Amino acid sequence: MFTGHDAAQLAAAEAAQAQQGPPWAELLDGSDEMIFVVDRAGVVRVANTAAVNTLGLTVGHTVTALPLAGLLQGPPGSFDLDLDERRLRGRGAPSGEWTRWYVRDVTDQVMRVDALLAERWRSAFLAEAGRRLGSCLNRVRAARTTALLAVPALADCAVVVLDGERELAWFRVDVGPEDRTETTGSLPRWTLRPDSALDQALTGLSVLDDPRLGDDIATLLAPGFGTVGSAMVVPLPGHTSPAGALVLARHAGRAPFETVEVHLVRQFAARAGAAISAATLYAAQADAAEAVQRSVEPPALPQAPGVSLGAAYRPAWERLRIGGDFYDVRPAPDGSGTWMFVLGDVCGKGIEAAVQSGNTRQSLRALWLTECRPLRLLDLLNQATLTGDEPTMATLVVGTMATGPDGEIAVTLATGGHAPPLLLHIDGTVAEVELSGTAIGLLPGAPFGETRLTLRPGQTLVLYTDGVTEARGRSTGHPLFGPERLAAEIQAYQGAPAAVIAERVAQRVTDWVGDRLQDDIAVLVIQAEPAPDTATGAKDTRP
Repeated sequence: MFTGHDAAQLAAAEAAQAQQGPPWAELLDGSDEMIFVVDRAGVVRVANTAAVNTLGLTVGHTVTALPLAGLLQGPPGSFDLDLDERRLRGRGAPSGEWTRWYVRDVTDQVMRVDALLAERWRSAFLAEAGRRLGSCLNRVRAARTTALLAVPALADCAVVVLDGERELAWFRVDVGPEDRTETTGSLPRWTLRPDSALDQALTGLSVLDDPRLGDDIATLLAPGFGTVGSAMVVPLPGHTSPAGALVLARHAGRAPFETVEVHLVRQFAARAGAAISAATLYAAQADAAEAVQRSVEPPALPQAPGVSLGAAYRPAWERLRIGGDFYDVRPAPDGSGTWMFVLGDVCGKGIEAAVQSGNTRQSLRALWLTECRPLRLLDLLNQATLTGDEPTMATLVVGTMATGPDGEIAVTLATGGHAPPLLLHIDGTVAEVELSGTAIGLLPGAPFGETRLTLRPGQTLVLYTDGVTEARGRSTGHPLFGPERLAAEIQAYQGAPAAVIAERVAQRVTDWVGDRLQDDIAVLVIQAEPAPDTATGAKDTRP
């Protein structure tokens, strides 16, 4: 039990403790912040453990650590301060003769924010690179875009080297005093030193800040670039092998490439290499497609004595410039003065039909070397088509023509399922040539029709594919162009040159269908040149 004396002593102790106040030192030391008090003379009056350990403060001494001393001598306020590789953020609160300071170490926070911003920048950079490089279908343009993207974001100088069998083309971008400068050039491949940085990059290896790197890339850098502070050479990955190499160089005063930057450069190089490889592949495919198009495009018409020739062609796929319809005119190989001609239509549309029409035309040219008779020619072509891996149905009109002494033309026609030609007489009447037969590629020993006629001076023979008469109009009901409308068009241009008639028919059909043809159109016009005293111009008699 407590006695009266003990109780009095306890009350006195509690009163003394209450008079002393709470344990301030313990309270301040429990804070993560650096808390200290400085008087007007700059002497530290109070400082918790964090302030003592981090800022090197001593209670009772003047603050001497720079730049902290200079900061505390100014008016109180918020501040950010770099001290011994630490980022400090604090604020001062005046209180009479003293100033209370509260300081936090935000180094980790700032580093996290900087890392986040840097990562966002890298992601945005790669996204922009992908967008701009993804739209490049030209190899040189892709190389130029790569170099422009890299400067100054990644380096002070970027050189894109494109691989080649004999020559290495390069594109360089430098940071100039006011703007970027661009330069192009080439480097003979035999001058490339084996095991050099560029040689290694072209085989798929990266080189970073190697002591020999400056000498290896010296010929690619601008003459006034100066001392190379940091450099790297990375491959531009392609489909099977590198499409080239990317050379990056920084001036001596710029920070060297960090690990995260090296990773970024390799990601960027992968996108650039894919774009350059795709552009190279696209160019190769475009060249191949152009070669195929040239091989299957309708040939230019020759000059046949006493004959006026005209032709017109409209593919259903205008952007391809080719289709399944075709025509050809060439002299007989025996030198007799006879000319051979053909107009045909291969089943199908687009590229496949164009390839098949090219095959058919090449087969005809080969057969013409040994056979000129139209009927026999169709039979041989039918046999060749049926013995192929994938027989293709086609309709054709083949024929021969020979000019006589009086200007008339002896014509022999044979058909394989094709629409019969139209004959325009001198008086303007149009008649259908009686001719019929079976299409090519359907039956062995199929029957083919043949006929002979004579074109007198001024008479015109018009051969056409079914894309002309079966073209559907854009008006209500979509009526067919039809043989009657075709005959009227031909009749309206009686007396006009063969080329004018062919082009006029094709244009009228194109206007008839509107925006797009449903089928290819081919027209071949053979005209016996009229006597000089009977030649007339075209007369359009339509209202």
